[in-house]
Amino acid sequence: MIEERPQGRGRPRSEQSRRAILAATRELIAESGFEQLTVQAIAARAGSGRQTVYRWWASKELIVAELVTSGELTLPAVPIPDTGRLEGDLTTWLDTIVLSLDDPQAGVLMLALVTAASDNEKDARLLYEMSTGPYHAALVERLAQGAAAGQVGPRADVTAIADALIGTVLFRALTPGACPAPTSAVIRTLLG
Repeated sequence: MIEERPQGRGRPRSEQSRRAILAATRELIAESGFEQLTVQAIAARAGSGRQTVYRWWASKELIVAELVTSGELTLPAVPIPDTGRLEGDLTTWLDTIVLSLDDPQAGVLMLALVTAASDNEKDARLLYEMSTGPYHAALVERLAQGAAAGQVGPRADVTAIADALIGTVLFRALTPGACPAPTSAVIRTLLG
């Protein structure tokens, strides 16, 4: 993730310190949530200095991203229901995700991951492969089933609809003060 320092410059990085920092971060998130998480608290819990933390990661968001991409911190999975009624299934799915964003821990964690993804291209790719990508693929598949059953407009592009649904989730996560359209209206418009 972070490039190693050339030999002979500064102190070498300790894998033991790195693992302790990751463990401390995971524990602190579990105890008091992401909002309360600070690099100073991580360093203290790990028994290292803040400089050591910053040698490995530029921000607490990047530490969280590494925990997610390594599978040590998981995001809640929200499967897309399949009752045979596409509009209702997608509305239920989107409402569940929107409701989860009301949980301060989940909302702030999502913001941390978006921040990490915007800061590091490698993290962005890994986070896509681990979270957004599987959701997008599942949406495209479910939309294709709905299209085959005549539940999607004849000229609709199922990939574009999936993109818009993922964008709807991100819009809601990134703009908590906004007054977005009801999820049912979004779904109805997209399936048009």
